[in-house]
Amino acid sequence: MKNNLTISVLSLLMGFFQVACGGSENLVSEQPEESEVPQYQGINAIVPPSASFAQDDGSVALDGSPAKNVARLLEHTGHTIVKGMGQMQITDTQYAEIKAFTDKLVASHKKPMDVYQTIFRWIVSNISYQSGYVDNNPYPVFQTHKAVCQGYANLLNVMLHSQGIPVLNANGMLVPLGGHAWNYVYLDEWYVSDPTNAGHFRMADLDTYKHLAPMVLDVDLFEDDQFVYHFYEEHLNIRKVKQSGRQLIVPFGIEGFQVSAFNPSEPLPEGVEEVYMDKNIESLGENIIGLGIHAPGVKRAYVDPANPHLVSYGQVVYRDAWPYYVPQSATVIQFQPVATMEKNFIKDHLHVETIVIQPGTKKIDAYAFENCPRLRKAIIPEETVVDANAFYGVHAEFEILRGVVKE
Repeated sequence: MKNNLTISVLSLLMGFFQVACGGSENLVSEQPEESEVPQYQGINAIVPPSASFAQDDGSVALDGSPAKNVARLLEHTGHTIVKGMGQMQITDTQYAEIKAFTDKLVASHKKPMDVYQTIFRWIVSNISYQSGYVDNNPYPVFQTHKAVCQGYANLLNVMLHSQGIPVLNANGMLVPLGGHAWNYVYLDEWYVSDPTNAGHFRMADLDTYKHLAPMVLDVDLFEDDQFVYHFYEEHLNIRKVKQSGRQLIVPFGIEGFQVSAFNPSEPLPEGVEEVYMDKNIESLGENIIGLGIHAPGVKRAYVDPANPHLVSYGQVVYRDAWPYYVPQSATVIQFQPVATMEKNFIKDHLHVETIVIQPGTKKIDAYAFENCPRLRKAIIPEETVVDANAFYGVHAEFEILRGVVKE
């Protein structure tokens, strides 16, 4: 048999896996014969009991267009969600200067709609669109009268805020041109305000602003004792986990709306090691995986088998047969069978030490596993073809053990 292991090495490896799995019922008790394929104890594709997942609470999924979904959420939450100016970069002195100017500008107006329209028309008439680099923070825009769409939205936000009018920023797409920024303004009802293009629409009249597709709002929509929720990439997303024990159970819904994304923008509480996601979760972030950055202590992630979008196997969450989320702190990772592990299948994992690849994986391409400095062992079926440099930037003592994991 190729790469036959000595008894001492095999025993050491089995012992390691026995500790990792917390049991010995699947251990191979004897050294395999020369004609046999070696089998190693691994972490099997464990499906936790259903009680580990959140229960379907009847919450309704956001299944309309992004604009319609935002309208539903804002109509439900109301203007009280606006508690400031979002993440605006402005000093107290700068704010005071803009407020003093705005006070004079609208001095003759009392009704909020008149105040808004006066400010809106001033921005449309006095701010010039400047392609290329320009500082889009509200005070530089106020000084230079130059901006791109983000600067228009930022300045409108500050000027309206100075007059006590609830306003928030939205970022998304100006269809079909590309990325764009605009505002939602509350004036006894919600309005959609696009100062860059002199656009003003009732939020309820969805057909009038179909060209504006929001992707993220700069306010939090809901908050409970454990989580903070906002609208992000077309989903009701969990932005922050305020508290949790070792096991984090992602909720099914909040105030009648189904949560469909778990892409935190802040670190998870210390001590969280396992994450459980029910059938409602379909996204962990499209452009950036928040869990990959903000969950340094997580070792295992599980998805309910009823989930139509994501699959968990071992500790890894897959989408379309590709590793979508690999817990940062996992040291032993078992991968589901895939025809080919392509380049950058796993990259920049700083803690994994042992990987187990199941039969059915036909090929591992060059640089499939890259920059995994602690990776020392890969258990790979005999029939799997391994390209040169398939494991690149791994531990100096890295070795491939040919065999299979016993289920």
